[in-house]
Amino acid sequence: MLEKIDLNKKMSKQEYSESLPKIEAELGRLQRECKDLDIPVMIVFEGFGASGKGLQIGKLIHSMDPRGFEVHTIKNETEEERMHPFLWRFWIKTPEKGKIAVFDGSWYRKVWVDRFEKRTREKELKDDFASINAFEQQLSEGGTLIIKLFLDIDQDEQEKRFKKLEKKKETQWRVTQGDKERNVKYDEYALMAEEMLFCTDTDYAPWTIIEATDRRFATTKIYMTVIQAMQEQIRRQKENSALLEKTNKIVEEVCEEKEVQIAQYADFRKFQSCQKQIFPAAIQKKNISKNLINFRGRRSGFTENYIGREFR
Repeated sequence: MLEKIDLNKKMSKQEYSESLPKIEAELGRLQRECKDLDIPVMIVFEGFGASGKGLQIGKLIHSMDPRGFEVHTIKNETEEERMHPFLWRFWIKTPEKGKIAVFDGSWYRKVWVDRFEKRTREKELKDDFASINAFEQQLSEGGTLIIKLFLDIDQDEQEKRFKKLEKKKETQWRVTQGDKERNVKYDEYALMAEEMLFCTDTDYAPWTIIEATDRRFATTKIYMTVIQAMQEQIRRQKENSALLEKTNKIVEEVCEEKEVQIAQYADFRKFQSCQKQIFPAAIQKKNISKNLINFRGRRSGFTENYIGREFR
């Protein structure tokens, strides 16, 4: 994935100044709409050291309502976190419905930085990648929008930025010995990043590579990526809600029809029950009438015979 990236892409200052206010306003609007629709959003920033993750996060959240997001800076595990599975510390940072969680670094540290520094063994990688994909799939199926951004710069640009940071006392602390070692072994480190991206680029949580050499271009692409992902998630959410509403309406209509049928069946059974009570009485009455007629007939015959004998 990284080999095909053109890191020379740039954006003019004028173009940047004209487009930024529009996309900032759109992101703010989409944040409010996600809140109204109860859509949780996770935005993951990964990338090479000095690629500008912190700077870009600051620019991205500038247009957001601070009440609706939280930024998590991920470093080495604490003693408590080491007592749990490695994804535990990220599960407890997942956003609630309608909120946004921004990750400066993430669970990918386990399969990239820790792997490079030999804290993650090669034989564990397959299981770690599977755990990460399962983690993201479960979140996605639960309605969370996951946006993963990888900020890419080449070895020379990284070294140039490190030197610039080291020249100022207030920024020297930002360049660690580990950063320098990873720059020296940039190719090996980049190969591990390539494998990480390949193994975790999925339909439910795809990666977007950000060409971060030119910071104006990177900022604009990050904004557009986040905006498009939110728009698509909102569209799907509305379609699903409309489909659910339609389905519920059909179910209600079917239930009402069934209730009518049940009521009709109950009336029919009641009618049958009444018939069983009424018909025997009617039959009995008919038999009584028939017997009475027969009795009267016999009595008439008797009278005739008796009177006939008396007068003969």
